[in-house]
Order: sequence, then C-alpha cells, then structure tokens
Amino acid sequence: MNGSNLSYLIAAALMLTVTSTAANAKSCTEQGRECAAWAAGPNASYKPACAKEVNACKARCKQGQKFFIGVAVGNQYPIDTCN
Repeated sequence: MNGSNLSYLIAAALMLTVTSTAANAKSCTEQGRECAAWAAGPNASYKPACAKEVNACKARCKQGQKFFIGVAVGNQYPIDTCN
C-alpha cells in the first residue's frame, strides 16, 4: 500500500469515527426514554426513578456535569446536550 492510499484509509476511518460519535449523541430526555423503555416488566418499579433522573440530569448538565445516572446501579451514561 502506498502512502497516498494509506492517507485515504486514515481519512475514511476518521470520518467514520466522527460520524458514529455524532449519531450516538444523547440528551437527558433521550437517555430518560431509554431508561423508561428498560423499566418495563420486572423492572417497572424503576419507571418513576427514570422520570426523576431526567430532571436531575438537566440540572447537573447546566452546571457542566454531562451524565445521566442509571437508576438501578448508578452507572453514569454520558450525554451531549442538556434537554
């Protein structure tokens, strides 16, 4: 592989990474929807906690702490926008 082809390959890989990252962008509301979808069936008791965490996430985000806290074990899920 010559240097020119390698440059194109690297550029393509970088574009794919940037595109994939942008497609995964989340807001507190979007993460809350995922939480609510998870909180079904045997996890239904967590549904109110999901709704409460959306508001907590927005408040934290406005202070610069961009993460949604999972309601079951407290995992932090990164978010990109507050709403």
